Amino acid sequence: MQNKSGVLRIIFMVGLLLGSLAVPGIAAQDVAREAALPRAFQGASLGMPLSDFAAVVPEAKRVSLARRDQTQRTVVVPSKDRSLQRVEYRFSDDQLREMVIHYNPSEVPGGYQRLLERLRESYGKPIAENMQEYDSGPDVVLVKKTVWKDHATMASLTESRKIFDDRRELILTITDRNLQQAFEEDQERRRRQRELSIPVPTSDHVIQNRQAAMSRSESMRDGHAGG
Repeated sequence: MQNKSGVLRIIFMVGLLLGSLAVPGIAAQDVAREAALPRAFQGASLGMPLSDFAAVVPEAKRVSLARRDQTQRTVVVPSKDRSLQRVEYRFSDDQLREMVIHYNPSEVPGGYQRLLERLRESYGKPIAENMQEYDSGPDVVLVKKTVWKDHATMASLTESRKIFDDRRELILTITDRNLQQAFEEDQERRRRQRELSIPVPTSDHVIQNRQAAMSRSESMRDGHAGG
């Protein structure tokens, strides 16, 4: 009887051990099945150069692409689809950094909430859902926003509603996270340069420190470009 009890105890312990080993495997499968966020829309893909974009989005050829400052370049293409108003394509250093899809709220059944449900099915669980804030500018606006992220991409669904006349905007934004970070760093560098270009009385050592800092910044930027 004792031998039988001992055998049962061993079987029970082995079962627990195998069960604990199986859990990480199941978790890993769940992670592997997690949907990656989309990086393309109607032929355009995040990261693509402007020359390729003009080839796959023919409507863009009718939009001015001659702006010199590519870090600020935005191409706005009206849509022929009834459910869309327009799509904005934002470029940084000749690469497509962000796509901003403006929907026609009256042509989207169920509006923000139904579109959010559809995106949840495709994108998975958002990292933040239905965040709300007020913009107290000339037109008081209530903004509702849901955000998804993966290692390379960020997606956000935003509804903006003007309080007084109930006019709404429904926008889905798809962003390359690496390009966005580089863009923000470049914007901060430009802002700092403009700030330092304002003439104020300074001592000699401040001028020397500023020149040294700018020289280091240019060297690091050249090093990144070379790499």
